[in-house]
Amino acid sequence: MSAVDIAKELIKFDTSGPPTREEPLAAWIKDFLEDLGVDASVQKLEPGRANAVGKIGKGKGLVLSGHIDEVPPGDTALWRVTPPFEPRVVGDKLYGRGACDMKGPDACILQAVREMAKQKFKRQLSLVFTAGEDTGGWYVDRVLSDKMVSPAEAAFGVIGEPSMMGIVSTHKGSGGGLVTIRGRSAHSSRPELGVNAIINASKFIQEIVTLQGHLNATQWPLLGPTTIKPTIIKGGFKSNVIPDLCEVTLNVRPIPGHDKIEVLREWVDEIVAKLSASDPDFHAEVTGLRCSEALDIPEKSEVIQLLMGLLGTRPEGVAYYTEAVSYTKNGIPTVICGPGDIAQAHAPDEFVSLEQLEKGTRLYKKLIEKVCL
Repeated sequence: MSAVDIAKELIKFDTSGPPTREEPLAAWIKDFLEDLGVDASVQKLEPGRANAVGKIGKGKGLVLSGHIDEVPPGDTALWRVTPPFEPRVVGDKLYGRGACDMKGPDACILQAVREMAKQKFKRQLSLVFTAGEDTGGWYVDRVLSDKMVSPAEAAFGVIGEPSMMGIVSTHKGSGGGLVTIRGRSAHSSRPELGVNAIINASKFIQEIVTLQGHLNATQWPLLGPTTIKPTIIKGGFKSNVIPDLCEVTLNVRPIPGHDKIEVLREWVDEIVAKLSASDPDFHAEVTGLRCSEALDIPEKSEVIQLLMGLLGTRPEGVAYYTEAVSYTKNGIPTVICGPGDIAQAHAPDEFVSLEQLEKGTRLYKKLIEKVCL
């Protein structure tokens, strides 16, 4: 069995959603690990949803982690190489939903454990395969809150998200919110009798564009600036009615220092106050604001120094958000380093190269050897 063979088995499980069912795959991983002599369990979360956790050895060691859910395949007619859940190797690539994000990387972790399980472990290797990273739930937090893995067991962690085997030490946070602009409906032939919520929403969006211009002046090393963008707009219900409601969804990717909900609230509230002061007919309500912390692991940290020594490369930053933040907040400094190109994630005919799977397996074996043996 190879990492490719394992990845094929993982891809066959449809863990896309919502609705999402990771529990059958979590059970498969548990059985796989137990066959290797690893102490493994399934953490049931809600109907059909579960994490898988394995441990081998004792003492403060290493966490290797990945998620087992995936985004839906979308229009299956766009999948030309193979159906989404029928994995296939063509040339030097493995195709299938999750091949890159991230059942291929998960397979590398499992293969590395398979090849190292008979060794004498001096420190604990914790293996965590989580539900709900791509499909809602963020169940890595249940692993941590239930203390299935703790700082007493793990000095640091590595998540195998696709990074082309680059060391990702920093990434932006994640946040957003909903802004509801209210107007007054009227017949479209008499627009002066109403207040057009879509037009007022456009004023709000223009202020967001201006804010982004100011944010661009603050650049974080490896990450660039915070970004705040409108990503969904809904308004109006009939072509001959002045719309009385328009909703704008914001997506925020904050850099360290901006990754607090108080900061986001201040930005949005200032825009609403400015527009309300200049126009008595401008009315907006801000709801659902959220903001998660950015990741920023110092280069001098043990995990980065170890990876730099093994790979001969320097850390980099990415704009996407990962579970590394949850581990780090809970006292287990964690970085990203995994096989595959994030550009292939969530796309039709998703793939990972066989070469990347080989590199991923090789690195995880070396990490286990350096930290746990």
